[in-house]
Amino acid sequence: MSEPQFNIVFYGITQPDKDRDTVLQNMASLFKTEPAKLASYFEGGRKVIKANVDELVAEKYRIALENIGLVIKIEATVDEAATEKPADTPVESPSTAQPQEQTQAASEPDEAEQIDTTGISMAEVGADVVEHPVEVTPQAIEDISDISMAEVGANVIENPVEVTPQAIEDISDISMAEVGANVTEHPVEVTPQAIEDISDITMAEVGVDIVENPKEKEKAPEPDISGLSLE
Repeated sequence: MSEPQFNIVFYGITQPDKDRDTVLQNMASLFKTEPAKLASYFEGGRKVIKANVDELVAEKYRIALENIGLVIKIEATVDEAATEKPADTPVESPSTAQPQEQTQAASEPDEAEQIDTTGISMAEVGADVVEHPVEVTPQAIEDISDISMAEVGANVIENPVEVTPQAIEDISDISMAEVGANVTEHPVEVTPQAIEDISDITMAEVGVDIVENPKEKEKAPEPDISGLSLE
């Protein structure tokens, strides 16, 4: 069984914290070509940077390309032996069969979409391959030779904000109420609603219809059956 082969694929996506133009310039420097020749790779779509390499080489390419800001995907190539048709498969008619050149072009990456990587060697893992990094001006630091570190857990705030504690009066005569007791000293007074004399009111029996004047239900009109007979 042959060793699995892989394609190094780029979909035009750069890492979120990377500038697109800087990544393009770094990629051109890595492959020793002009940035204009690689601009189409950043317009989206599937682009094969290197095809049919083993897993070790594919991983080296991925590390190098991601170090300069690309988002790389490693895709396994299709095993042609596993996709061959059985010997007893009927031969397609000329009207439905595709030319050999067209079938081969559909299964293999477009050569025009690949980058010429001949003569390129891979840098060691962890090497800085960015030739044009973004320049960051270092901040000027004054003399700190007289500065020492405080002990772990020490309070290093020299001038903490002073909080004046609230004055509390004498509470020695205060005791706690029992659990569940109503401690509201001045509850909201609710005026009860005035109820007239109801001494002459009695309760009806359970289930009694207490509607005195129910609405009469309309009865369906009776059909005229004078002309009907049982004969």
